[in-house]
Amino acid sequence: MPMVDLNSLSNREQDVVKLLREGKSNKLIASDLSISERTVEFHLKNIFDKLHVNSRVELIIKLGESTVAAKEENAENRDTSSSSNWATSLKEAASKIGKELRVENIVSNTARSNTGPMSFFESIRTCLVKYADFNGRASRSEFWWFALFILLAATGLTYLSNPLGEAFLVAVVLPLLAAGARRLHDTGRSGWWQLFILAPFAGIVLVGILWAVPPVAPQPEDMPPV
Repeated sequence: MPMVDLNSLSNREQDVVKLLREGKSNKLIASDLSISERTVEFHLKNIFDKLHVNSRVELIIKLGESTVAAKEENAENRDTSSSSNWATSLKEAASKIGKELRVENIVSNTARSNTGPMSFFESIRTCLVKYADFNGRASRSEFWWFALFILLAATGLTYLSNPLGEAFLVAVVLPLLAAGARRLHDTGRSGWWQLFILAPFAGIVLVGILWAVPPVAPQPEDMPPV
């Protein structure tokens, strides 16, 4: 519905409309404005002509519908603007976080040599956190400290109880293989080379040698695009 333009009314006429919308009679309007009832009737006639209505009821209905329409339009504009701003902000935040994560991944994969070898406990924590992570790279210190931890822990637990030692080995098989795969990636090889472990003695020796090979520089295809 088209908006009612109250600006076409004089100040006194707008005062009359305001009191009229409050439900006041001509007598009360005249009392509040300190004018006669005949003057109120005169103002109402001019208001009806300017706003194209024929009665007080029609005027109130028209003003009420106009107010509702204005509120709906403003709410729609606010919702549209809010949704647009929210979507834009979310997209920008997601893009920023994604870039930061990719940069962090590159740094962690390529700058290990600059931060020095991992400590014994740091390697254990890292390998346990990456329990089943076969992607990425692992330095020699990360892998071999973790392998030493498994050897010492399994020996101690087996000394206490064979079933306890066996249960421990079963529990750490997956993180050990994951760390081994990452160590092979660090040498520029596929983690599938670990399948040679299934071969008798020679296979274990071969994979052990590969785990000890120095790292190679990461290739461009190993790095996610920024």
